[in-house]
Amino acid sequence: MVDLPRHVRGRPNPSGRMYFSFERYRGTPRAWPVVPLLDAPQDDAFWRRCRQFEALIAEPTGADWAWAWTGSSGRAYPLPLPQPRGEGGPVAFWAAVDAAEIRDRTDDGQTRKTFDALIDAYKSHPAYKKLAALTKRDYDRHLKAISEAWGSEPVAALTSPAAQAAIDLRSGTPSGARYFRAVLSKLLSFGGARGYCTANVARIAEKVEHEVEPHKPWSDRAFEAFFEHARPGLHLPVYSALYTGQRSVDVVPMLRPAPAANAIELTARKTGAQVFVPIHSEYREILTRAHIDHPALHLREDGQPWTLAAYRTAWQREVTSKASKGTAAPVTAAKAAAMKTLRDGAFVFHGLRKNAVNMLLEAGNTEAEVSAIVEMSEQMVRHYSRDVNKRRLAINGMRKLEECWKETRANLFGGGGAH
Repeated sequence: MVDLPRHVRGRPNPSGRMYFSFERYRGTPRAWPVVPLLDAPQDDAFWRRCRQFEALIAEPTGADWAWAWTGSSGRAYPLPLPQPRGEGGPVAFWAAVDAAEIRDRTDDGQTRKTFDALIDAYKSHPAYKKLAALTKRDYDRHLKAISEAWGSEPVAALTSPAAQAAIDLRSGTPSGARYFRAVLSKLLSFGGARGYCTANVARIAEKVEHEVEPHKPWSDRAFEAFFEHARPGLHLPVYSALYTGQRSVDVVPMLRPAPAANAIELTARKTGAQVFVPIHSEYREILTRAHIDHPALHLREDGQPWTLAAYRTAWQREVTSKASKGTAAPVTAAKAAAMKTLRDGAFVFHGLRKNAVNMLLEAGNTEAEVSAIVEMSEQMVRHYSRDVNKRRLAINGMRKLEECWKETRANLFGGGGAH
């Protein structure tokens, strides 16, 4: 049994279950009424209540008592009676304490322009609400870190060295440090326009040097190795990624298009944008051959739809030739070699997105057209297209040389025959 905090007392009921309560000044003329606790020491809420109890005020008012809770701002918030049990009672009492603590933190934060108040204001603003679910998830992780670092401090008190130190603290994971800096800068810009600070100290912090290793498009050999040796249930999502150019988070849960549909339509989970991808004739043939009467498009071998987590797990086990408990799976030498080809070449599912972009560009589509199909910014399409553009320039250059070869050759070698 852990040592109980001061003023906390535990009593067993007839069945042996322990009940806890606060009993300040017990056994003295100043004794407060008993305040029941609804949690046990193994619960986080129990220790939060112990902290909150230290800020309680109780004063006798004739036949009864008046209760209040004092926040860090010094303001006192009236509370209902903690007794009796049943309707109201301790449940309503502790709920009122929680509400008072939130109100005190919010009001005090707004007065002092703290980071916690700024984060609350940002999260209630359309600038945050319009973010895609996946982006919100990433933002929330860094907003939580910002709150843990400076939540109760005024935003204007943050200095450039302090911001840089927080960024440097995350330098072990450069991508995380870069994202943290970006979210902090976004938050300070939002706050600067609303009087929380006069300067965005994150903007002048050093940019995190982080060279992102681009995903490689799959080679012909990689496709041959995968489709010949990988389990059949993994195949159709690969075709879908190749012909639609979408991210795995959107590919795996795709719904089966109607037989007469001329496009795959979905909402991109990363951006929240509506995506319309016309169905390529060869992809339509694949869909027709793989047709099963099920609303989900991508199914396991047992006919059940893949979840993203399950597909990723199955993919990892297949490529690494591992069983469910991490032990080596029994595979043929040919399959082991095929999966080694995928591992050694760093061919991952996301690389199929680059294959799709490359095919569209090589077919002569503009960056805007590619962007509309694969739901990617034109700037990123341009980044993906560097190798394609180099090949295109090389092909065009050689074609032009062929077209004027006779004149060029004459200038080089004169009008005589070949030597």
